[in-house]
Amino acid sequence: MTEQAARKHLLIVDDEPVILQILEAVFEDEPVRLTCVGTGAAAMRVLDESGCDLLITDKNLPDLNGLELLKRAKELDPFTEVIIITGYASLDTALTAMEYDAFDYVVKPLNNVFDIRKKARRALEKRALAIENKQLLGELAGQNLALKTALSDAVALQAELIQAGKLAGIGTLAAGIAHEVSSPLFGILGLAEAIPEESCRQKVDAYAAEIVDYSKSIRDIVVDLSSYSRTSSDQDVSPVDLGQVIQDAATLVGRGVDLSGVDLVLEIEDGGLIRAEPTEVRQIFVNLVKNAIEAVRDEHGAEGGRVTLAAGREVDHLWATVTDNGVGIHQDAMEQVFDPFYTTKAPGKGTGLGLSVVYRIVTKHRGTITVQAGESGGTMFRLQFPIAD
Repeated sequence: MTEQAARKHLLIVDDEPVILQILEAVFEDEPVRLTCVGTGAAAMRVLDESGCDLLITDKNLPDLNGLELLKRAKELDPFTEVIIITGYASLDTALTAMEYDAFDYVVKPLNNVFDIRKKARRALEKRALAIENKQLLGELAGQNLALKTALSDAVALQAELIQAGKLAGIGTLAAGIAHEVSSPLFGILGLAEAIPEESCRQKVDAYAAEIVDYSKSIRDIVVDLSSYSRTSSDQDVSPVDLGQVIQDAATLVGRGVDLSGVDLVLEIEDGGLIRAEPTEVRQIFVNLVKNAIEAVRDEHGAEGGRVTLAAGREVDHLWATVTDNGVGIHQDAMEQVFDPFYTTKAPGKGTGLGLSVVYRIVTKHRGTITVQAGESGGTMFRLQFPIAD
């Protein structure tokens, strides 16, 4: 771009040659590209062909009204600044000029012709600032879109991580669940084989009733496992009984993990409701209880382990704790336990994602979770959630 092309374009329109000559002399030393015409038609051609950055026009021209030039300039470029000059000032004309977004309104005769040069400089500064603001707003809009996209990706990644945590938990529970299902299945099979050989109607009815009970037991196990494994969504948020969810989590772990030698204690007060996704809250306590059972196994072996799940209500929140008398967590490690891939387990025995997933779910539901040493050794995790309105 040449220096001449880079300069701001100033278009001056006046049908009085003397005024036009004076204005041209006023601006000849300014760093602008100057165009001076004496009719509205000539000014309209300049606007249509090349536009301008600043239009200084007489209001009353022999062929066109200066306000028409103002409107046309704004149509072509909303950032074009316009100064109206008139020898017949009136309040209505001034208001109309301001309504059309004129920068200024100057009355002839000009007491000091150099005042209009100051006004022109300010008008060009305003235009430059407006264009810069538009560019900044465009950049901000782009950055905002990028942030929204990044946030959406982060939310999706968090959902995937939570779901992966569920599936990993199911892998651990699978063997125990299979054992839970196999017992009623054997009962159903034995009773079904006995029915054709039984001639007593009362016994047949009793066998059928037992088969129904066994089937309901299997159904409950499958429903628990299915609801735990399914993907949650924002639509799943609802009032949740925190105490009931903790009991459900304990039941699910009890079906899938060998609890021999481990005393699993529930101390659930009648607390209240939180707004959450039930399956994800259940996942919190499944993960914490499984970790606690592993910790007490490492410390006590086949007997003497104790895991306590407690819950209650304070004035503005519900709380829950998972406490064990296991090996405990070293004080230096407590600040890192919620970091992804951090684990205190031996190599090959953990991914380090369980507590990270727990932390993400808790914070997602506007809760908090902390960890500390238990009163009698081991570890205590304490959680708090806002009470549902």
